[in-house]
Amino acid sequence: MIHIFSRDLKNDLVHKIQHYFQTEMDQELGNFEAEFLLDFFSEYLGPHYYNQAIRDIQKHLTGYLDNLNERIDELEKTIPEESSGRSA
Repeated sequence: MIHIFSRDLKNDLVHKIQHYFQTEMDQELGNFEAEFLLDFFSEYLGPHYYNQAIRDIQKHLTGYLDNLNERIDELEKTIPEESSGRSA
């Protein structure tokens, strides 16, 4: 599934692809070719970046929740033990 970019964003990305090809490879790329390349990268490489982002946020949230649980544990009050010398 190809991610649908807004028209403005897609145009900007197409121009960046064209600029890259021109400056780094000394090769001109038309709008159609650059848009096709963007669609290809989005479809075949995009899921890899997306999945890595999911793993990264999972790792971050796990660390955050561990820290939060430790801080909650620190808030617990000690329950005093009953002394045997007291009368009720």
